[in-house]
Amino acid sequence: MKKTKVNSVVKMVLLALVFIGCGKDDDEVIKTYEEKVVVANRSGGSISFINATTNQVTNTLSIAGSEPMYVVYVASKDKIYVGDRAGKKVHIVNPQSQVVENSINVGNGVFHMWADGLGKQLWVNNDIDNTISVIDLNTNMVIQTISVGIKPHDVFISKDATKAFVSVIDSNPANPDKIYSYSTTTYLKTGEVSVGKDPHLFHLSNSNRLIVPCQSGNIYTINSSDLSVVFNNAFVGAHGIYPSTDQNNVFVTNISGGQIYSINASTGVAHGAALASLSATPHNIVVNDAGNKMFVTHSGGTATTVSTYSITAGIITAGTTITAGLNPFGLTYYTREVK
Repeated sequence: MKKTKVNSVVKMVLLALVFIGCGKDDDEVIKTYEEKVVVANRSGGSISFINATTNQVTNTLSIAGSEPMYVVYVASKDKIYVGDRAGKKVHIVNPQSQVVENSINVGNGVFHMWADGLGKQLWVNNDIDNTISVIDLNTNMVIQTISVGIKPHDVFISKDATKAFVSVIDSNPANPDKIYSYSTTTYLKTGEVSVGKDPHLFHLSNSNRLIVPCQSGNIYTINSSDLSVVFNNAFVGAHGIYPSTDQNNVFVTNISGGQIYSINASTGVAHGAALASLSATPHNIVVNDAGNKMFVTHSGGTATTVSTYSITAGIITAGTTITAGLNPFGLTYYTREVK
């Protein structure tokens, strides 16, 4: 009888230890993340790392002899890709060490670039030799050079990595600029549509629509399946673009008028009046993963400002300004696990 009681007590103690042990293991699995905005300082030959929560510049990486234009973070590779116009290269930066690990030779006139959501390809527009360099992100090699025959400007690859969309600029001001679509497997052009002058673009995967701000004064909404125009609404100085995290809204800079538009992506209609930007020449935009904060670069020969804005239900409110490097141009946002 006593033996049975002792065995029962022992079993209860052992069971309690098992539960305690499991709880301890769970507590030990703690992951730490960092949120950064990386800014390409075109005239400063550097990129700035900004803490996306505190708005503090935590590091500035100088790249000798470079002219950084745009930056892209690819989550599956955990790498930052920096387009260098002066060097005709794309530099690969490790976000952990914040140093250049490798560089890839591309075409002449590096400008806009974009990577697909699967981390397969990076497309780089070269607007001096009128080509596109397609980089395989698994090998970090140029696997195709596409001759566009006209000046390529902005580029976006669909989230599923099947299509690329490229805006092209006709040197004749009397002619419309266009959007070309390409296959990411054959690299052949599959369609085109005429739009306004100086077009930029963003593909919304949720609705399969292209939003195309044109600095000449229009924002086009285009069905990306057949490149038919859904909307064509007037917006003065429309330039840089980025969507809300749910893609219900898009935010567009008025680069010439010093404003930021918030627009319903379904109707193409603005949420009230445009907001005055915190500094002149608002250029490019990113939004954080939480969807409640926007970062905007302000470009120009002597400019150094990146501004922030809060976002609530599509409504934007001015935040603060951050001093980055000289001529802040392209920018990218990332959240990553700190190892």
